[in-house]
Amino acid sequence: MRLHEILTEGVAGPKNCWPGHRKVGTQPGTGKNKGKRVNDCEKIKKEDIDELAEEFDLIESAINNLALHNQVDAELIWEDLESLSDDELYVFAVTQEIVVEDWQKANKRDKTDGMSKKAVNAYRRENPGSKLKTAVTTKPSKLKKGSKASKRRSSYCSRSRGQMKMHSISCAKTPDKAICKARRRGNC
Repeated sequence: MRLHEILTEGVAGPKNCWPGHRKVGTQPGTGKNKGKRVNDCEKIKKEDIDELAEEFDLIESAINNLALHNQVDAELIWEDLESLSDDELYVFAVTQEIVVEDWQKANKRDKTDGMSKKAVNAYRRENPGSKLKTAVTTKPSKLKKGSKASKRRSSYCSRSRGQMKMHSISCAKTPDKAICKARRRGNC
């Protein structure tokens, strides 16, 4: 979302307001809309446009700083924030703090072999733009051959087998090691 798009769509309101106008609230309808609430739109003034430009610069700098801190592309963060309204986006930018959440602690609390859904969500909040997903725990016989899930499972099993080989881990001797438990959960 760019400044030009924000200004032409009607800054604070839905697309129902005319171009160059913004929603300032709702009001009781009249005529055919009697008994309903309708948008209360007002014309955007020159001072408001300058104020909006400053707000947009603030939002953009907050997102760029967040992207720089997490070493991801700013466009990924913009995509994650598309669902927010303009007001929510401004609040996000003003109150933005670097999230320091211990996803490993969340995972230990769950006592899950491998990363639990809660731990993955905590990790993604800490690292915006991350595409981390939970393990595929479906039995291989239930997966369609060549499906995305099947390929992810196969890839994980190959990676974890390489880790076991690199660290000389034998699941027959040490079945309680984390990697052995995670491999069992992933049906490797």
